[in-house]
Amino acid sequence: MLDPSLLYLAPVVFIAGFIDAIAGGGGLLTLPSYLIAGVPPVFALGTNKFVSTAGTIVSTGKYIFHKRMLWPVVWVGLPCSLIGSVLGAHTVALLKPEIIRTVILVALPVAAALTLMPKPKGHKEEILHWRSPRLWVAVPLISLALGWYDGFFGPGTGTLLMLALYGIGQLSFLHSAATARFFNLVSNAGALVTFLFYKKVVFSLALPLSLASIAGHYIGSHLAIKKGAGLVRGMLMASCTILFAYLLWEQLR
Repeated sequence: MLDPSLLYLAPVVFIAGFIDAIAGGGGLLTLPSYLIAGVPPVFALGTNKFVSTAGTIVSTGKYIFHKRMLWPVVWVGLPCSLIGSVLGAHTVALLKPEIIRTVILVALPVAAALTLMPKPKGHKEEILHWRSPRLWVAVPLISLALGWYDGFFGPGTGTLLMLALYGIGQLSFLHSAATARFFNLVSNAGALVTFLFYKKVVFSLALPLSLASIAGHYIGSHLAIKKGAGLVRGMLMASCTILFAYLLWEQLR
């Protein structure tokens, strides 16, 4: 017999997958939903990783199939992201996450506003190649910094990565979305292995909800590729709003 909470969770997971495939931040919707449904916190984290990984495989694959992935950015940024996440996890012992939460709460609206404004005259979106100086300067800094953030705090990493890749790396919205999906897939898969090892996944929820996540990610990535920057820009604004509301709620509670 199916868990009755699936009737409530499936639409949330679908919407989160749709947003996540385009602009990141889907976990900010799903994780609180699992907790509201009565799933214990550690099992909520494990189940959320299982479901989101299933969806992210689909959206990442779709971006790869349609040749929206910038592989030089992926290969240069991936090791820096992994190093950053390890450093971030160690930093937790030295600094309080509330400090970073406060900084981002102030900086996020500014960063979102600057990114979502019409491009200034002369702004160029680059397709970074192996000989591009920005590939070896901007990409390592972005991936190291946000890898550190993911290991230290975490929420909204995909959204922040998109903002940075577009605003600093000068990638297009679609290339930013595709690259963010790849990085998120790697980090999700790594965390999922740990949760599976410790048997912290509720499979009665994870398996059916994975279908909803796959559908959301498929439709989201399909529309992003078809509609282009306009849709990605709108979803990025929605994701930034969700992240800002989440951080504000965490700050005030």
